[in-house]
Amino acid sequence: MASPGPRRVIATGITATAAILALIHLPPHIQPSPSRTTPSASAADTTELARLATSYLQQRADMLTAARPTVEAASGRLRATPAMAARARSELTALAAKGRQYEGVDGGYTRARVDVEVTEADVADRTATLRLTDHTRLYFALTPQEIEGGTPECEESALTRTMTFARGADGGWLVASDRADVEGGPLPTTEVADATGTDGHPAH
Repeated sequence: MASPGPRRVIATGITATAAILALIHLPPHIQPSPSRTTPSASAADTTELARLATSYLQQRADMLTAARPTVEAASGRLRATPAMAARARSELTALAAKGRQYEGVDGGYTRARVDVEVTEADVADRTATLRLTDHTRLYFALTPQEIEGGTPECEESALTRTMTFARGADGGWLVASDRADVEGGPLPTTEVADATGTDGHPAH
């Protein structure tokens, strides 16, 4: 395996979102229905949506690693609308190809870790939108000598995303769309090449 050169840490811009919520006290006869707006229901939905987003993003990151599942297996674990499932399968295939390419250059990545920080949530009966920051670490295949020499153990990216969700026939949430804010910075490795063919992978 060729020894990797200097690694560059990607730090795409993170846009912090601050939300101020005002509580309006209404007379008893016009209070909103608690079945739709109770804090516990909102918190439960937001937690489930964050879990679903993390799972989706982790599946994508895993395709770049030596421990990647097959595209069929990864696609089968996704909870997505039909249109999103077709897009996700295409992206999973492209990410797997990128992972194999990097393995041939410098050993690639051994594993991935994705953490999600939700900054804004808008949840309705049948649709929902999350604004979140996707923190991803891709761990390099390093030799003991490289570790002792202080070579960074992983490539990191922090990327803001907007994800939408829809209720499925069984009442559960499905990923409906995913848009990453990549303008103005290098394209993280976890993103698929655009039409120009530029994949934005950092120089090793």
